Amino acid sequence: MLRNLLIGAVGALAFASSASALTYTSKLEYRDGLAGAQTPYGTVTLNELNANTVEVTVTLANAASLFVNTGGPHDPFLFNLPAVSQVTVTNTGAQDFNYAGDGSFNATPFGTFTDKIACCQNKNGQSNGDAPPLKFTVFNAAGLTFAGVGATFDANTGKLLTTGTGNHFVSNAGGWWFAADIYDGATGQTYNVAAKDAFAPTAPVPEPATWALMIMGFGTAGAMLRRRRLALA
Repeated sequence: MLRNLLIGAVGALAFASSASALTYTSKLEYRDGLAGAQTPYGTVTLNELNANTVEVTVTLANAASLFVNTGGPHDPFLFNLPAVSQVTVTNTGAQDFNYAGDGSFNATPFGTFTDKIACCQNKNGQSNGDAPPLKFTVFNAAGLTFAGVGATFDANTGKLLTTGTGNHFVSNAGGWWFAADIYDGATGQTYNVAAKDAFAPTAPVPEPATWALMIMGFGTAGAMLRRRRLALA
């Protein structure tokens, strides 16, 4: 009984840690025309659903912000999968987003990307913009992860240091992971924003239910040990 309780408590914590390790984030915090990182305009979250599928969710910081087409050249959302073939991209949100195929898409001043998500019925301007979130899955039958098997991260910040092996997302030649063309509801302006870094959780914190399970398990184990000592005395 004691062994089972200890295994249950530790197992719950291990499960919480392993689940957290499958989710990565990247901040859209660089804006064309400005130097250095800004307060994030949005966040890209990547969740490895299984060995073949990565779910991508893109949110924008201001409730009135939109994904748009403005030209420039700019596109609603761009990412990189240069070494991956036979990719299936599925829109899992309700908005008018669609995969526009792979190729070479320029996002001034952030360079070129290999894959594009289109929106807005291919019409330009704020009046035709689509509201976030942008949500889609990327599937590859041969396997797909965000940063590759064996990717390394900074132990303190969680920042991605090196990518691993196998099919995975990559940054472009300029080091940019993602780019988006947005109307910013906070300023009333449109511009291109991009993400340069990617992060994994550094110290997953168990949910309250997990803590409760652990505390209850260890408490019960302690009580059983005390009763056993009294019985032997």
